[in-house]
Amino acid sequence: MVSVVIAAFNEAATVGQCVQEALQCTYAREVIVVDDGSSDNTAELARQAGATSVLVLNQNSGKAAAMAAGVQAAKHDVILFLDADVTGVTPQMLSRIVEPVVDGRVEMYVGVRMRKTIWLNKLLRYTPIIGGERAVTRRLWDAVPGRYREGFKIEIALNHTSKQFDGKMGFELIDGTVHHIKEQKYGLLAGLLGRIQMIGDILKISFQIYVWDWAIGKLKSWGMQRQGS
Repeated sequence: MVSVVIAAFNEAATVGQCVQEALQCTYAREVIVVDDGSSDNTAELARQAGATSVLVLNQNSGKAAAMAAGVQAAKHDVILFLDADVTGVTPQMLSRIVEPVVDGRVEMYVGVRMRKTIWLNKLLRYTPIIGGERAVTRRLWDAVPGRYREGFKIEIALNHTSKQFDGKMGFELIDGTVHHIKEQKYGLLAGLLGRIQMIGDILKISFQIYVWDWAIGKLKSWGMQRQGS
């Protein structure tokens, strides 16, 4: 019914727990871990935890590429993406994320990690929906243009592409999860650089989709109207 895809890069500390939590989801029929060129024993620990299959990429190719490899291997038409560095996800929480997509109410549903302060949670209603815990239909994934499938850009691209479908998307705040941030995993400097790269990807794709591509589309439309008049 649902294929769970977990993209992981050097996540030996948490990937096993993430796999075990995914296996408890009532809707999950397989759990696929994509080791994105890790230098640690992420793949081995994923297998030990009971992952249905573990794919190992020869080199680190980025989040979007790892997700794409998982989707290609998946047997089902609803895909639940989980971040390998997020733990504490309960079966009930996973079901709440998956059910709206399985039932056909939306093309994508995202579980957004709740912030500690109330105003940050309210701000999420007006900012791009970023979250690794998301269920999508295969047809939504396939509809994302290839030029948008790079690194962390994929989440913004999925949000934008979902608007093409009647079902569109939904999200809810989830509580109780633990996000092992980059600074904790890689050290302050390396973690900070990784975070800056992630934010850069998000800003770049947001500008490309919502400003540049929109403007180009308007210009093309205007040109066609001029030719037809």
